[in-house]
Amino acid sequence: MFKKIVFFLVLHSAFAWASGFAIYEQNARATGMAGAFIARANDASAIFYNPAGITQLSGWHINMGSTIIQSQFGFTGPANMDARFFTKAQKGTFYPSHFYLTYHLKNKFAIGVGVYTPFGLGSNWGNSQHPWVGRLLATKSEFKTVAINPVIAVKPISQLSLAIGFSFLHADVNLEKDVYFAARAIFGHSQLQANSQAFGFNLGLQYTLLSRLHLGLQYRSPIALEFSDGKANFYFPQTTDDIINQEIRSFFPKSTKSTAALTLPASYGLGLAYDFTENLSFEVDYLVQAWSSYDQLKITFAQPVAGTTENINPKNYQDSYSVRFGMEYQMDNHISLRAGYLWDKHAVPNEYVEPSLPESDRHNYTLGLGYRLKNLTLDVAYHLLLQDDRQVTNTIHQFDGEYIGMANIYSLSLGYSF
Repeated sequence: MFKKIVFFLVLHSAFAWASGFAIYEQNARATGMAGAFIARANDASAIFYNPAGITQLSGWHINMGSTIIQSQFGFTGPANMDARFFTKAQKGTFYPSHFYLTYHLKNKFAIGVGVYTPFGLGSNWGNSQHPWVGRLLATKSEFKTVAINPVIAVKPISQLSLAIGFSFLHADVNLEKDVYFAARAIFGHSQLQANSQAFGFNLGLQYTLLSRLHLGLQYRSPIALEFSDGKANFYFPQTTDDIINQEIRSFFPKSTKSTAALTLPASYGLGLAYDFTENLSFEVDYLVQAWSSYDQLKITFAQPVAGTTENINPKNYQDSYSVRFGMEYQMDNHISLRAGYLWDKHAVPNEYVEPSLPESDRHNYTLGLGYRLKNLTLDVAYHLLLQDDRQVTNTIHQFDGEYIGMANIYSLSLGYSF
């Protein structure tokens, strides 16, 4: 059963809606409060949001679910060709999922494990029948991850909980774009596929300052991925001239091995929650994603491609942050209402924005509903993401124009305790 859950996550983790290509929608209850859950973190999804929170849970707790992300992007330009030409990316539907299990031990200890999708990327522009104007930059981009995260937490005193966890992360990447053989004015297509595994860790702290005021801190380490056994494929149409075909193959081999490296960012967050009444609570979180670790994407080929064995694509991402506000109201013993808002700062500098990740600052509005029946909980959430229109100029790829984007996000989680 556990292997099946992991396999499902690997197949369906595909799109990012925090800054850069991080995914923060890891539980429907937290999503309903715009992810403002670091200080509260009082269900099994605390493994992701703040593992120190699992000491609040008695016995066994299971939480699992999925998120549906329906995205839409568009681009107007490029300015040096036609500043008014609009291209709509193919609509995407993605399913990042989560599974958590916790158990409270004696002597103030608790343990747990989570399986979730901390990073992902997905975009698709044009197709072979209808190539788009940015085909030499990106046509299809996918970055899929799954993390397995065991944690242990301790409550040394009644007001304080501490936690540490370790993560095993598996990543798959698929990057596609068209290539151009200028000597014969022929377009071809390239595909780079690779996978990697690496380890990281996470830390958490929860402290009750007063009976109604709660503090939470969380940290996630950077994760260094080495894609040492990738494969680069190049596809060109066969011509009737064998000499031309040989010229193409001398510049673009059918298939060759490739290597690359990528350091996923550290993150750290602070949360403050206040209980206005027994039924009404409010939280504000500040979360930083240290995206400056992603300075370039360097791909090394076993055979020369277009006359070189190295392809260096500068990224120069910058650290980003989000501010999250969330509220929860317990109507009665069964029903909870939730709402939230978050503002997310972009990670990609203006001159490095390109079609594989056309991000901008984002305004996010969320609503959530929870239902409890004895030991069973059902949580649902709706998340509307509105991305600021972004006019980019002086880009290193000379692909200036305006990007727009938005998404409808639906989350569902089912929990059970015993």
